[in-house]
Amino acid sequence: MTRTIFEIIFLIEIIYLAFHYYKLFKSVMKIRRETKISIGHNNKKLERAVRAHGNFYETSPFIIMLNLILYFNNLLFFAVLSLLFLAVGRTIHSFAVSDVNEDINDRRKGMKFTIYSLFIAIIGIIFYIVKLIFYSFQAHINTTLLPQNFYFT
Repeated sequence: MTRTIFEIIFLIEIIYLAFHYYKLFKSVMKIRRETKISIGHNNKKLERAVRAHGNFYETSPFIIMLNLILYFNNLLFFAVLSLLFLAVGRTIHSFAVSDVNEDINDRRKGMKFTIYSLFIAIIGIIFYIVKLIFYSFQAHINTTLLPQNFYFT
């Protein structure tokens, strides 16, 4: 039951991130149409929308890939927590960067949440590596201590 709940939350977070990316993309397209600027950004509002979209695109895919590794190795707790931090961080950061009267504290908060997300994913992968080593060592100990030859008399 818990696994199902974690999987649902994980997939909802992925969907949220996809829709947030789409929203940032549409924002850039809307401003480009309004200002009739097809290449470059000679407009402060357009420049901020482009950077909000770019920052999301530059940071999110790598962290999502790490979370997929966690997801497929049944470490859903780490994956869900990391994606939650990523979603919160990227949302706060993109709103701060998009605003012409930017609040630098919100931008920093968003970056911190994103970095925490990366750290949680790395900790989850390190946990998985340690678990692999432990179980491999344990299997080796359990099989090498057994008698190797059976003699029947």
